[in-house]
Amino acid sequence: MTTMRILACVLSAVLLSGCAGFIRSDVAVFHQLGDSPTPTTYIFVPLKGQENSLEYKTYAALIRQELNKHQYREVTEKEKPDVVIAFDYGIDSGKQKLESIPIFGQTGVSSSTTYGTLNTYGNYGSYSGTTTYTPTYGVVGSSTVSRTEYARGLWLYIVDAKSVGTEKLNVLYEGNVKSTGSSSQLSRVMPAMIQALFKSFPGKSGATRTETTPIPIEQ
Repeated sequence: MTTMRILACVLSAVLLSGCAGFIRSDVAVFHQLGDSPTPTTYIFVPLKGQENSLEYKTYAALIRQELNKHQYREVTEKEKPDVVIAFDYGIDSGKQKLESIPIFGQTGVSSSTTYGTLNTYGNYGSYSGTTTYTPTYGVVGSSTVSRTEYARGLWLYIVDAKSVGTEKLNVLYEGNVKSTGSSSQLSRVMPAMIQALFKSFPGKSGATRTETTPIPIEQ
């Protein structure tokens, strides 16, 4: 396989996979927690339908790991936690997208070199030679491919435990993470999306940022 064919295959694979090994997420947060985390106790409260979900428990374990890095400590409900944490997640059914992939090939010749020999026999002579051409390569066309792109989301809420059960919940933190890519399996990308949310925690309230997080699997 020539170098240009290899490059074309690599480029095609990158475009089709959405840059395999990395996921780009848009993160938006709103909160009233202050600039730096303070020691806080918490409990998880599953939403309706999450109580017996193994998927929910898997994501809760990942969020727990991140919270532990920011002076948050999980306790039992009897220990009267400072805050209650709830989260939700989802993925859509996907949308078809058309993309153009360049085709690489020979575009011409940049130079040529001729080598030869001249043989003489009295008044006669003969010449034999070889000309070598140096080709140039570039984009010679394009090909259109179709792929399915999925939208994924994560929403996390931190609520003042004292306000639970009252007429008005005191929401201290709202964070949401959105990403799009070719993977229809939310479990593949959720670890990276959770990492993106906690890269800057609690972060600047009212701001949206983009995080690129490495993952060891296809996006």
